[in-house]
Amino acid sequence: MNNVVIGTSGWSYKDWLNVFYTSSEKMFQQYASVFKTVEVDSSFYKQPNPGLIRALARSSPKGFTFSLKVPKTVTHVKLMDLEKGAVRDLKLFLSLLTPLKESGKLGPLLLQLPPKPAQAFKGFNEFLRSLPEDYDFAVEFRHPTWMNDEAFKTLAENNVGYCVVDEPLLPALLKVTSEFSYVRFHGRGKEPWYYYDYRVEELEEWKGRLTELSSRAKKVYVYFNNHFRGYAVKNALQMMKIIGVAEKPQEEALNKILSYFREEGLRRTVSRVEAALSSGGKDVEKLVSAFLEGGRLERARELIGRVIIEEAGEENVKARIKEYTVAISLSERRLKHYCEDWVKRIGQKQFCKHVAALFLAMKPEESMRILTLICRNLDGWVFEAEAGGS
Repeated sequence: MNNVVIGTSGWSYKDWLNVFYTSSEKMFQQYASVFKTVEVDSSFYKQPNPGLIRALARSSPKGFTFSLKVPKTVTHVKLMDLEKGAVRDLKLFLSLLTPLKESGKLGPLLLQLPPKPAQAFKGFNEFLRSLPEDYDFAVEFRHPTWMNDEAFKTLAENNVGYCVVDEPLLPALLKVTSEFSYVRFHGRGKEPWYYYDYRVEELEEWKGRLTELSSRAKKVYVYFNNHFRGYAVKNALQMMKIIGVAEKPQEEALNKILSYFREEGLRRTVSRVEAALSSGGKDVEKLVSAFLEGGRLERARELIGRVIIEEAGEENVKARIKEYTVAISLSERRLKHYCEDWVKRIGQKQFCKHVAALFLAMKPEESMRILTLICRNLDGWVFEAEAGGS
């Protein structure tokens, strides 16, 4: 899939410091040393500064591609209405992009519509027909009324790309309406969507989809918009690895990011465990919760009835949860288990739903005894990725 390029929406985020950036200086140069494309998000809010565009064209590596969001005056204020001057604003925007255009670094321009029904855009077709032919444009719909064959046909007739989205509102329809394809990962959070860290399994779901888009388009542009806490760079690099386009700079950057998140996760676990111990309570669920994140407590509760305890001695506990085994050795201070979620979390000393379910299913006094021993000497315990020694 060498025709797939992956980047993020924006690059100048303070919370990427230490996660991705080593310094707050020259962020773009650091970004461009790892990625080959970026989506400029700031141009949506106001016309870009000519000096910035010249600087980006001059300082970016050869072959680097900039996609930019068209200013909201065109899409949100004037609703792409020619009579309101939407094309005039667009032409001003295009004139500012000349340095990128002349250097061969200008990618698609994204027309992100507001979350309004299709009926609100009375001049939509006329606007698309007025677009200059020597630029690539893509449209991102944000209302279900656009999800129909007529809308896609209109895009195709004007050689305008359809922006495929991964988000809670609209389905990820793999429509290709131009020579290129454009994909945006917004996240699957609630408030806001963008505060979301994609699981590897969720990203792997897209390998086949990107393969399909790659076979139907000359080029596929993929951008991650879930910028909070550096999730966008992490997920973008993970996606590059999944589809087989990651090289040494991307591999090294990803390893650094994953190491950061492991260390940060361990700090959070230690902090929660210390807080649970200091409260002095005898609540098993409270102690178990100290080892859990992301809704796993609820999923663990659902598994309590599936826990079969095969051994429950002073020094050893062994149980089966569905097809999984959990083994605890108090003398060796080892907790053994194997599932994908456990493997991802052992470096952070966090439980998966299976391990949590075991502690919730045990007799409360036994569960408290073992959990307290783990909590009081967390550094000394080994969380091991083995199928319970079976």
